[in-house]
Amino acid sequence: MRLAIRPRRAAFMGLTPLIDMIFLLLLFFLLGSDFVTYGQSRLAPPRGTGGESSAAPPVLITLSETGALSWNGAPANAAFLSRETTRLVALNEEQTMVLMPAGAANIQQVSDIMDVLHHAGARSITLERDVFEIDLADF
Repeated sequence: MRLAIRPRRAAFMGLTPLIDMIFLLLLFFLLGSDFVTYGQSRLAPPRGTGGESSAAPPVLITLSETGALSWNGAPANAAFLSRETTRLVALNEEQTMVLMPAGAANIQQVSDIMDVLHHAGARSITLERDVFEIDLADF
């Protein structure tokens, strides 16, 4: 006895289960993410934001590749930075300090200088690239 085998039809797969899974994954990742606002660094807002500017000109602190510091062009060390920053902040709380490390400066030295300025009372510290090292070919 021969049985006739019916040809199988291709099974239809709807997109509804796939869409449901995508929404479930989206919900899972949204509920699982961390919405904590991370602590902001104590850097000054960028220039040109329309804020009130301090009356005193900013102090330019440069750090060379070798680790040598200068305060407005004059050679300096960490003790000098601390002493002068404390003196200036006593006169003007909003005194802006601009730290300009060289391109090959050690990041630990940059961090240490920012700590010295912060502990001396500086509230407005701006970290900027040394404008004298900018290569015009970058533009």
